[in-house]
Amino acid sequence: MKKTFYCVLMATCLMALPSTSWAADRALAFAVSGVVADIKVQPGASVAQGDVLAVLDLAPFQARAQAADAAVKATKVILDLASRRLQQTQELFDALSTSAEQVELAQTTQANAKMAYENARRDAALAAWKLGRATLKAPTAGTVASIPGYVGQVVNLNAETLAVVVVNTP
Repeated sequence: MKKTFYCVLMATCLMALPSTSWAADRALAFAVSGVVADIKVQPGASVAQGDVLAVLDLAPFQARAQAADAAVKATKVILDLASRRLQQTQELFDALSTSAEQVELAQTTQANAKMAYENARRDAALAAWKLGRATLKAPTAGTVASIPGYVGQVVNLNAETLAVVVVNTP
């Protein structure tokens, strides 16, 4: 039984539709928007599961990931400082050297710093996920049947997805 996969610029399998010749058609597309930088396969080439088929321009994804990682580090420093300041303010309050208002202000500052840190961690995880999805990989082993896509093609998640690579699998 032979299967045909139509690879569209997405990193996930969108559908599998069997045809009358017992072949399964699977449209693949990138899970992120970007510009195709390279198509790594040629028609007739054998591919193994996990082989790279196409890659988007990685520069914007790498830049976002680096910026997000830097934001995590910066907000962690701010959170650590706010936590120390809260502890110091609480000690001063316990020694009757500061007001409850100052403790509340330190608590609010620490809570805001924790929120910023958690948001930065979320953004870093999302940026890393997007970077990983900027590479289209073969879902199974097979043979490249055709390559209707091209370098420079703009992949827009809000637009119709066009096939880039067609892979036949046994």
